Amino acid sequence: MSHKSAFKTPEGEAAYLAAYSAAMKLWPVPYEEMNIRSRFGMTHVVVSGPKEAPTLVLLHGYWATLTMWALNIADFSKDYRVYAIDIMGQPSKSIPDEPIRNAADYVAWLTATLDGLHLDRISLVGMSFGGWLALNYAVAAPERVQKLALLSPAASVLPIVRQFSPRGILMMLFPTRFTVNSFMRWLGLKDNFGDPETRRLSDKVVDLMYVGVKHFRIPQETSRVMPTVFSDGELRAMHVPTLLLIGDHEVIYDPATALARARPLIPDFEGELVLRSSHDMAFSQHRIIDARVLDFQIGRASCRERV
Repeated sequence: MSHKSAFKTPEGEAAYLAAYSAAMKLWPVPYEEMNIRSRFGMTHVVVSGPKEAPTLVLLHGYWATLTMWALNIADFSKDYRVYAIDIMGQPSKSIPDEPIRNAADYVAWLTATLDGLHLDRISLVGMSFGGWLALNYAVAAPERVQKLALLSPAASVLPIVRQFSPRGILMMLFPTRFTVNSFMRWLGLKDNFGDPETRRLSDKVVDLMYVGVKHFRIPQETSRVMPTVFSDGELRAMHVPTLLLIGDHEVIYDPATALARARPLIPDFEGELVLRSSHDMAFSQHRIIDARVLDFQIGRASCRERV
């Protein structure tokens, strides 16, 4: 079955795939690539870790692609079979067909992807937009989620601050390196990370986002599906064990207020602020994030003071 390219031009598609390949060169462990077909298109998945190990599924931030997990994958894949997924409808190696039109379609897409991977109950980790997708999935299909780790999820618990939209719209209307870099610096993804490994990956991810914004044709129906805040009732009814990590300098909403709302509502809940970080914490504090997520997977509580 042939698919119309999601890119505006063949040259743009080639430039994007070259940038994607350059980012994947930073993936530090062996991996295999899979493509899972569903009515929404062909979903690209990168798999690492022992074949018989427990399952961990990763959902990336908005337009960041699965390449953003390159700093985390070495820790995650030691004792887990890790499936990093390129979210459908965003610039990536996933090829859209039927557009995703609402949150329920995202549930159907992820279910079809997990079924295609022959995965039943999973542990799910989501960052930013991927965090909203992960929580949306756990609310809708709790029987498929064993544990849920949310890393600065977009909206979900609190509305996103007003200045997010005009900053994002400016980047979309005028896709230049300046507008993309400016938006990402506001989120906290700096170009002066002290760790050279972190700086290399953040540069590659931002480059990939710029090429994606410039060349990818996101379906209009999908572009309208934005993260929303879950109601008290939805959160109270969601009994999946949940870990919520937010940078103490998060800019898309007030981090302490988000934790304060989630804690009494989600029945099986752990949460804390990650010090010295904003929306960049999966990069700048990846060792802390990795350790905390893995502790949560085996049921070992953090020794750090909770907020």
